[in-house]
Amino acid sequence: MHPAEEHLDLRQRKTRRLLVEALAQLLTERPFQELSVVDICQRAMVHRTTFYAHFNDKQELLRYLLEGLEQECVATCLPQDPERGPREYLLTAAQNVFRFFGEHRALYRACLESGADTQAHTVEECAAGELCRLLSEPRFRAVTPEVDPQVAARFYTGAMLSLIRWWLSSDDPLPAGHLLANLERFIPIR
Repeated sequence: MHPAEEHLDLRQRKTRRLLVEALAQLLTERPFQELSVVDICQRAMVHRTTFYAHFNDKQELLRYLLEGLEQECVATCLPQDPERGPREYLLTAAQNVFRFFGEHRALYRACLESGADTQAHTVEECAAGELCRLLSEPRFRAVTPEVDPQVAARFYTGAMLSLIRWWLSSDDPLPAGHLLANLERFIPIR
């Protein structure tokens, strides 16, 4: 559940889900700048006044959609195995990230192409924070005590997001397996 929905009743959650789904569908058809609140409401079969009871404008709805995807990405991509070694953890996380973005490729590509990827910094902040927390754990610190977890987290997060943006925007993307094989060479942790 999206964090902003905790106080909402079932009907309100359903309305938000319909609006998010409508925006996601429309983004794969037309650039974000060309979409109007009316377009979104018509697709969701929701009245405009209902839209404005939930969101101030289409940008707020877009942020809401991307925050939900971010939450889903973090929940599904970070390995849950506490005994996994640092290298295996990072490679498994990378594999999960490529699978997640591959499954949502059309939506993310539409966001990138239409300039609607304005919330990328939010995803980067969340991912870098989680990776920094992880790299600060004793099992990771023991392997690379000379590496500052904040610097490493920012480096790997920025590099990974850049690689994903490039992969998603490519008309002829390389297979995820090829990217992962190359990533293995960049992760010096054993």
